Amino acid sequence: MKRRFFIQSSIASLAMASCSTAAPVIDKLTRPTEKQKAGRRTGPSHVGILKADSYNDDLFAIIKKNLPSLKINDFRDKSVVLKPNMVECPPGKPATTNPEVLKAVIRLMDYLGAKKIVVAEGPGHMRDTEYILEATGIGSACKEMGIPFIDINLDDLVKVPIPESFSGMDYFYLPDTIMNADAVVNLPKMKTHHWVGMTGSMKNMFGIVPGRKYGYPKNILHAQGIPQCIIDLNRIVQTKLTVVDGITAMEGDGPINGTARHMGLIIIGNDPAAVDATTARIMGYDIEELDYIEIAGQVIGNVQSEEIQIVGCPVKDVAVEFERPITYLRDKSLSEKLLRERAQFVAG
Repeated sequence: MKRRFFIQSSIASLAMASCSTAAPVIDKLTRPTEKQKAGRRTGPSHVGILKADSYNDDLFAIIKKNLPSLKINDFRDKSVVLKPNMVECPPGKPATTNPEVLKAVIRLMDYLGAKKIVVAEGPGHMRDTEYILEATGIGSACKEMGIPFIDINLDDLVKVPIPESFSGMDYFYLPDTIMNADAVVNLPKMKTHHWVGMTGSMKNMFGIVPGRKYGYPKNILHAQGIPQCIIDLNRIVQTKLTVVDGITAMEGDGPINGTARHMGLIIIGNDPAAVDATTARIMGYDIEELDYIEIAGQVIGNVQSEEIQIVGCPVKDVAVEFERPITYLRDKSLSEKLLRERAQFVAG
């Protein structure tokens, strides 16, 4: 087989795989342009690392006690969408946002004066939303708190341009519920991720992309590059608050089939890049390992330690080495090998 054909075939095969069971990223994120950098937040970011040993703790009280130091955005008279992680619900796997965290954030939004609160999610794998609502307890939590749930996968759509795109796409079709909200509050789960290393605030935004338009599990975005689409989505929809469920986290083969790791933490902040960078450090990652977080530090928010003011526990007091997904390590190595071969081929 000629070398040119082998390289082209390998790249094409991996691109096709990104629409099925594996999605190694062949093209790394490009360096941002000055126009892309222009939307980045300025000033320091505040991230809370708050101890919460159990879901039976009064999570709202823990957050409330730290509000003065967290510099939380104003939610008074705002229409707020709460976006949990509800990708799938394998038995015994902590893959979704715990309903107790959701209830605590509903109470928080009410305390902060929100005029309207809804919960919205577009499950990435399971198409039976009623089933996953029941299985995760999120449906029961919404009913208990008197809050409506909206299935983003079936919502009305708005065509939204992507200026200075990283993914190469010119626009997203995004749900009306998200685009017409005054504020989106992100409730991710603290997890490893077999394609991008870890999932937190920014990766959780894949759930706002409607499955009926982009496939399951949002295949079009995978084909365009997961890191690239993470960055584009978070530049378009700028969340006002992130509350990470890190009480029981997931390590190993996340974001669905990993194993539970008790951390006893709530991680909270306005800046999703700073929250994700802090969460990654707690999980034992260097920011340079996670290209979408590194680039987010140039176009979305703060990721360097000196730019982030920690409230509560210092990172060093709670950081542990999470078991990495074997598929992430394998595919990252394979992608880097193909990139080197392609560069050598282009250079002659």
